[in-house]
Amino acid sequence: MKKDYFAPASLGKVLLIGLATAGTLTGCTTGNQMTRSDWGKCLSAIALGTGAGALVNGEKGAYVGAAAGIAACFVINAQSRRTRSAAQVESDYRSRYSQLPESAEVVHYQTSLPGNSVRRGEPLKIVSNIEAVSGRQQPIREVKEQIRIYEPGQSEPFKTAEKVASESAGSGAYENTFTVTFPSNMPQGRYSIQTDVFVNGERLDKGSNQIQVVYDGEHLMREFAAIAAR
Repeated sequence: MKKDYFAPASLGKVLLIGLATAGTLTGCTTGNQMTRSDWGKCLSAIALGTGAGALVNGEKGAYVGAAAGIAACFVINAQSRRTRSAAQVESDYRSRYSQLPESAEVVHYQTSLPGNSVRRGEPLKIVSNIEAVSGRQQPIREVKEQIRIYEPGQSEPFKTAEKVASESAGSGAYENTFTVTFPSNMPQGRYSIQTDVFVNGERLDKGSNQIQVVYDGEHLMREFAAIAAR
């Protein structure tokens, strides 16, 4: 059977889909103004994502590709604050184990979401609580957390960010907050959020959460279909 390749005419349609997506990028950034250069990067990312999706799965794949391109247009805002001092963390550790560990340890790590779902265009806050203690032979130089967001069914993240929690060396407890606002044209679905904690550059713990992005996108799909049909 002869394999059907993606026709140039259809490619033009899915590129229009990508451009239509770009035209609705009103919620791409969180607390940041986009420059003309930023918009250029966004448009390029969307066009490339659309084309890649189309080559894999025709016009249906174009919508997924465009969604991945949108990721280039929004940011993840990260903040950190210390919740317990080095003296408090080390005192608690000694009360339980008599002495500090030989190597640096993550004593406690937990990530939480405000709920099971979020509407597109609304901010989502991922809050992490980290407690790390220096070792007798390995003091803590840096505590850092990384976050990765995955589209439904994908094994590669489409958006990543990281935040150094420790403002100085040594033991301590911290609260990291990652604020994500999914653009108003982000596809609905169940997104995976993976996190890692690095101490002195070594991953010592990890977390996993899922969030359902919800919206009524029928009107947007009708707009895409109308543009593609022109």
